[in-house]
Amino acid sequence: MAFDDLPLERTDAPPPPPPVPPSPPLPSGAPTRWIVLGAVAVVAGALLALWWLSRAHPETATPPATAATDVAVPRNRPKPQPIDLPPLDASDTALRTLVAALSKHPLLSRLLATKDLVRNATLATVQIGDGKTPATPLLVLRPATHVAIAGTASGRLDPASYARWDSATAALTSINPPDLAQLYVNTQLLFDQAYRELGHPNAGFDEAIVRAINTLGATPQVDQDPVLVRRSGGLFEHEDQNLRGLLPVQKQFLLMGPDNRRKIMGWLKQFAIDLDLKVD
Repeated sequence: MAFDDLPLERTDAPPPPPPVPPSPPLPSGAPTRWIVLGAVAVVAGALLALWWLSRAHPETATPPATAATDVAVPRNRPKPQPIDLPPLDASDTALRTLVAALSKHPLLSRLLATKDLVRNATLATVQIGDGKTPATPLLVLRPATHVAIAGTASGRLDPASYARWDSATAALTSINPPDLAQLYVNTQLLFDQAYRELGHPNAGFDEAIVRAINTLGATPQVDQDPVLVRRSGGLFEHEDQNLRGLLPVQKQFLLMGPDNRRKIMGWLKQFAIDLDLKVD
């Protein structure tokens, strides 16, 4: 019982004790009269206190928590909601419906129209974490135009080429990260299964997400548009030896332009925060 719950008045008090016969009167003005009255008041107060303590038994108050346990570490990761997951081989329809409810971006709709959504998303994430360009699983996101440079054999990248990736960036960032985090924890068992199929039997898909974000985040910042060298087959390579030594997906990430990189990394880091994943 809390202290505020203790009654202010008690109805179960014992009957008052019989009156004490009056003592012989003391001489008027005698100092012992006040001494005796004071002693009686002290004794009566002590008896009353003992009686109250013997009757009232409030619950022992819980000691305040120490500084180490008083403030719990907040967890951003949402709790899984009850959902009937289909088998991985038959999960396209369910995942397509769930993701489509988060965004109506047309490029995202094209991606959702493909098959084997969970496995392709898992493969793309693993390939990015390994430094590879996920050209096959994300083929539908490939721009229709080509890179342009200010030159023939070599030249600085035309900044207008960055706009080739504006639509893909907008498709990703059109999804609210907390909403996707909730969808992911609801369907994580499917992604974990697809991740195990790729040769990771003892780890969850969270690991792949962290590696992919860290790989993209390690792409260096460049002060100006990179110079590209034209190769056979319409391919390009960075002229700068340091940029040429980057992982393929990092070199591709540079070609998306600083604005798109900033938007994508900001979105990915917020997604990691919403899942309580620790990234670099």
